[in-house]
Amino acid sequence: MIRYGQFNHALRRTLRWKGAARACLEQRTPWVSNIHSPTRTTHSSPTPCRQRHEPRRYSNATQQHKQTRAFHPIFILGLLLGGTAYYLATPSRKSSTLNSETFIPYTITSREAISPTSVILTIAPHHPDPSPPYLLPGTALWRHTLWSVEFKQPEVQIARHYTPLPPLHGEDPADGRLRFHVRAIGRGEMSNYLSRLGVGRDVWLRGPHAGFDVLRRLGSQSQVVFLAGGTGLVPAMQVAKAVLDSSDETTVRLLWAVRKREEVQSCPAVATSWWNLWAGKNPAELPADLESPSHVAAHLREMKALYGDRLSVRVAVDEEGTQFRERDIRQAITAPTNPPFSSTSPSQGCLFHDQQLHEKASEFEKLGGACLCPTSNAAQPGKNLFMISGPDGFVSHYSGPKVWLGGTLTQGPVGGVAAQLQRRCPSLASDWLILKL
Repeated sequence: MIRYGQFNHALRRTLRWKGAARACLEQRTPWVSNIHSPTRTTHSSPTPCRQRHEPRRYSNATQQHKQTRAFHPIFILGLLLGGTAYYLATPSRKSSTLNSETFIPYTITSREAISPTSVILTIAPHHPDPSPPYLLPGTALWRHTLWSVEFKQPEVQIARHYTPLPPLHGEDPADGRLRFHVRAIGRGEMSNYLSRLGVGRDVWLRGPHAGFDVLRRLGSQSQVVFLAGGTGLVPAMQVAKAVLDSSDETTVRLLWAVRKREEVQSCPAVATSWWNLWAGKNPAELPADLESPSHVAAHLREMKALYGDRLSVRVAVDEEGTQFRERDIRQAITAPTNPPFSSTSPSQGCLFHDQQLHEKASEFEKLGGACLCPTSNAAQPGKNLFMISGPDGFVSHYSGPKVWLGGTLTQGPVGGVAAQLQRRCPSLASDWLILKL
């Protein structure tokens, strides 16, 4: 073992050797530096520079040597103290269960292809959590009406939000498994990466991240119309389950637009689809006896069987010429309800019910906040909800584009088909809240 005196003596010898070597190098090398110069400069002759700095170099050699001897131990001590303080002040980053700060590994346990570009991925955590953060403590109920997690693409270090499918009937969400509907799109770095992964591969998640507090916005009202494009159906299914479970008087009408029939039916293409046989070129209701339903369609059918007439699902297929037009949305919004709709007249200035204030709002919001609407009798202030989810072009067409504001993607003004409906149906502007996802 080296004693303190031996170590101190060796350190002084090392520092003296460094000082001597530096002085030697300075005598042989012109004093030229381009580090702080905005342009690179070439000196044709080093003599003027050497003469200008030479006296200072030799006169201060002893002083520089002493400063060097004092500087090194102090510098090392500062690094040690600073590193220790940072380590103690920084929270642990080794959490093994899902959280909103760090990415946690999950393993793909199932991969079901729906179409050449769409898959259902089921994933399970490496370390099961007896109390997942997305469940209410001690229950199998989701904590948030609308929520998502982030997936990380480790190859290019990007992250994207994905919404998990609600659990199937009889599933125990406490086991930690989550299911996602992923569709590879164009140059989508994340969607293409996830769609290529097979069973046994790991993915990295962070979350949960809460979305709009749908129940608080709905209040005592009873109508939700959700227009979904492609995989935008998943948040629609989240919302439908939450609001239908919360009240027996709530009704949900889902309008699902897909590109190809194979998103709904897992069968070879035929000349005429089942909904064209019934409805011509109009969207049609998803039948209870649909043959060869896709994973998502089977899940929808199960939900329809559970909630009955309170849940309606209409489908439009782009490749077969059916789409949701203004009249389809108007019919969904103005459909009669039981019990009849009664307005609670939410006030302006409420973050939950004022459409204009939502223009600068993000769909990812902090929990809490107070509703500023006046209460009357036992009715809870609220508005019916018209929600739109899907690709950017889909959302822009039906409700106007979302807007980047200060680095945050906000709702932006209501536009597109929804704005036309507001002008033609004043009740949509006064009694309904339009939300873009």
